[in-house]
Amino acid sequence: MQVHRMFFLMVISCIGMILMPEEQKKPAPTPQNPTGAAPDQQRKPVQVAPGQIQIASAEQNKAVVRRVYDDLFSRGRYELIDQIYAKDCRVHFGNRQARLEQAVAEGKGWRTAAPDLVMRVGRMDVERDLVVVDWTANGTNTGKGNGVPATGKQVLIRGNSRFRVVNGKIVEVWNNFDRDEIFRQLGVPPKLGRLYDSTQDFLFALNQVFSSDKTETSAQSN
Repeated sequence: MQVHRMFFLMVISCIGMILMPEEQKKPAPTPQNPTGAAPDQQRKPVQVAPGQIQIASAEQNKAVVRRVYDDLFSRGRYELIDQIYAKDCRVHFGNRQARLEQAVAEGKGWRTAAPDLVMRVGRMDVERDLVVVDWTANGTNTGKGNGVPATGKQVLIRGNSRFRVVNGKIVEVWNNFDRDEIFRQLGVPPKLGRLYDSTQDFLFALNQVFSSDKTETSAQSN
């Protein structure tokens, strides 16, 4: 009889625990756990870097990217490239990917075609290690470059670019603009522009192959 009574009391206790409101199940608050939350439910404090450090980092990345437009494109100071870009930087033009040397050659080509070329930065935002820029470029096509003859026409292009900055240098770029619009404004068929790009890509790849062969031959002879 005693055993039956103890069993009955245990059943009643279990039912009581199940029906107990959630608030009453929480452990009592303590100095170490002022909310009374279970250990696995306690929130760990979020480590936030001081605001000044975050702002300085963002501003430094912005300053690096701004040099692309102020020093390279607008002033043609290509001797500063190694200070701004990492040597293995990759540059994307839509679905087309180019090495840094190709992108630099193209930039020089546009400055030759439009010596008064000026690029202006509009919106500039920072997202972690990415700097996102809205820009405009305008100039007068008084010279020859990138397969474009001197037409004397004005060109105005709007676009945006994303730059990934690591350790103070740009390591990857994504450019987004209507390349065909440049040729249309200059009165050049866009197909000829695309043909020129394909030819330049092929010549660059061919040059890379010959450069690699020369390097291997030189290494073997030594």
